[in-house]
Amino acid sequence: MRLLTTIIILSILTACSNQQSASDSKDKKNSLQLTTDTVSKPITTGNDLVDRINEIKNLPYPTLKSYGSKIDSVSWTCGDSLYWKIIRLGKEAIPYLIKKVKDNAKTDIKIPCTEVNLTVGTISLMALDDIVFIPYFDIFEMQWDFFYTNCDFGYPVGLLEYINEHPQEAHDKLIKWYDRYGRNIEKKVLKPANQTACQKKYGINYKLTIEY
Repeated sequence: MRLLTTIIILSILTACSNQQSASDSKDKKNSLQLTTDTVSKPITTGNDLVDRINEIKNLPYPTLKSYGSKIDSVSWTCGDSLYWKIIRLGKEAIPYLIKKVKDNAKTDIKIPCTEVNLTVGTISLMALDDIVFIPYFDIFEMQWDFFYTNCDFGYPVGLLEYINEHPQEAHDKLIKWYDRYGRNIEKKVLKPANQTACQKKYGINYKLTIEY
């Protein structure tokens, strides 16, 4: 949702609902069986790159400059190359990242404007969100409408803290979502004007979306 978030912020940080229509269809091919495993440290997924996500020290984030209510410019810090190697896995990484979301091991990375340290699972959610558009409201049944300039890595206020504090719950809800809609994943090619500087740097010229 990083590209979507950037667009939202560039629209003067207006609220977004992220609401999508729901259906009850399931795709056995993409099915990720719901688990009730006790959270352990670390969570291994079977994907070498995703299992190294705890090695990431710097994450991508946008910095906005503004005059009054007008956005003047946006610049990007792209973070570690390992993060973008995971993003380049595309659809292949989705089930592994969902599994990794329940990893509650703390990292040294703080959420900007807070004293909260991200968990490995929350970083996994951020990577997942940079691969495929995630309808937060429909999945987590909560609404995050507000953005603070240059805070929270550009995510809605409170979302990252929620994943931090409820890793198993977030993991289970993501599985239900992917079980229902995973077969509907489509690749949407991004025009250069719609790519972030980091996407351009690492050759990410598409975003996965899901038809509901």
